[in-house]
Amino acid sequence: MSTKRRRFLHTASLATAGVLLPHRALARKNRVPYSESQQHNRELFATMYRDHAPLYDFRNIVIHHTAAEYATLAGIDRYHRNHFGDPLGAEYHFVINNGKKRPLGLVEPARFRHQQLAAHLFHPERAPDALAICLIGNFEKRPVPTQMVDALVELTRSLMGHFSIPVDRVQTHREVDGRLTQCPGKHFDADSFRARLTDRFLPT
Repeated sequence: MSTKRRRFLHTASLATAGVLLPHRALARKNRVPYSESQQHNRELFATMYRDHAPLYDFRNIVIHHTAAEYATLAGIDRYHRNHFGDPLGAEYHFVINNGKKRPLGLVEPARFRHQQLAAHLFHPERAPDALAICLIGNFEKRPVPTQMVDALVELTRSLMGHFSIPVDRVQTHREVDGRLTQCPGKHFDADSFRARLTDRFLPT
């Protein structure tokens, strides 16, 4: 295992364990090539269906953003436990990191580990049995980094293939709940994203 790979996994394990690093140290340790996140993600996709079996029969996928630039899965988990009183914590099945506190493009399983539905929609009847994927960042104010979109495409395609979810059942939170939300932000191009889901080739 390379030194860079060991450093990447060490940083990931610290954050997952809730260890807080000084801001400058975090920024320095998160300057890893996207290829490192991509390798981690593909290893995750290769094992997560087996590791979290038996699997719920998910039928839809909904895309969110945190609207907070420095969010982490650990922080989301604490907030949702306290705010919603849910012992399972995070109301998203996966989060994709933006490089501010966790490596850019890194996918982390959240509620997917529990194989339970999440209270992430105002009108859940419009997208029943939905998987929730959350992009960390505020994409009402700035564009979504290309690496995050690449990671989202790979994750979504993996989930679509495993659960036989068609592309017309992949929506944004705004598309499901309409005027009640702007999530995942005006800079998230839903049509371009869905077009990539049917492309023959994935990003390398």
